[in-house]
Amino acid sequence: MAENQVGNDVNQIEIVSLSKIRGQKKVTDLLKVNLDAYFQSRQNGNPGSFGPVLLCGHSGTGKTLVAKALHAELANLDLIETNGEMLSSSGELTSILLSATENTTVFIDECQGMHPRSQHILLTALSERVIYVPRRANNKSKQAIPLENFTLIMATTHEYFLQAALRNRMRIYARFEYYSLEDLVEIIRQRALALNWNIESGQVLTEIAKRSKKTPRIALNRNLQQCWNVAAAKGKESIGMDDVLEAFRLIQIDQLGLDELERNYLRILHQNGPTALNVISSKLALPTQTVKSVLEPYLLQENLIGKNKCSHREITFLGQEHIQNCQM
Repeated sequence: MAENQVGNDVNQIEIVSLSKIRGQKKVTDLLKVNLDAYFQSRQNGNPGSFGPVLLCGHSGTGKTLVAKALHAELANLDLIETNGEMLSSSGELTSILLSATENTTVFIDECQGMHPRSQHILLTALSERVIYVPRRANNKSKQAIPLENFTLIMATTHEYFLQAALRNRMRIYARFEYYSLEDLVEIIRQRALALNWNIESGQVLTEIAKRSKKTPRIALNRNLQQCWNVAAAKGKESIGMDDVLEAFRLIQIDQLGLDELERNYLRILHQNGPTALNVISSKLALPTQTVKSVLEPYLLQENLIGKNKCSHREITFLGQEHIQNCQM
């Protein structure tokens, strides 16, 4: 981006170096050590591939960002991005693997969504560096086609949904954690600076970060973007506290970063006491799995809800206090 050009989208900026990533120090330190070892091995004449890498952690904690930065650090020419659920047939994965070269990074996001057959093919590709394809249609005999030393990076929010053999085949296993408030403030500041978005005070940055559920994706894609949109709609050249509060009022995000659906979850428990998951799902008109995997993890993490001996959900003192005193 030109020095004086003002951006309009938080995703305009790409990070191409692990050293530029704020937070997740354990992850970046691990990857840097393995990168140094890899390049040293290459200098010594060993042409092996880097990884394979498995990035594990909550949604929005920067796994894709790190994967792309790692690809850039490796100086690979081609990046093939795909999603586990897109690899529902073995043919799709086979096509990707056959097209990959030693200068290719294959990045599979949400890899736990891969079909078991695709996971088996990938395991064989990593273990034997070959892929087996039928010699002819309707022919049970297969031929082994050698594969090049491509780089594989996978990301997952549920690593134990992967087959154990594939999971254990990963040489680099990095686990992402939620971010501290200080790291989020700095991430927001850096992105605003890169986009030439002026911030009126440090208090503005802190308020945006506090409502980000400890994840950079929410801090940037939702919070910072909406705050800038409110300021820009007024013709302003900087984001002030009035813009921040108005943005969060418009998108109905409270002081803890909870939206209206999450507050409704807490209200159900506050009004009814311990409640079965299926009852909560029915009252929210959402599938049980969605409530369990999307709504509950952060509420549990922040000790706003708990579970009793019958696995019924119940609101905690912190949850009661929040729902009673919540202000938009």
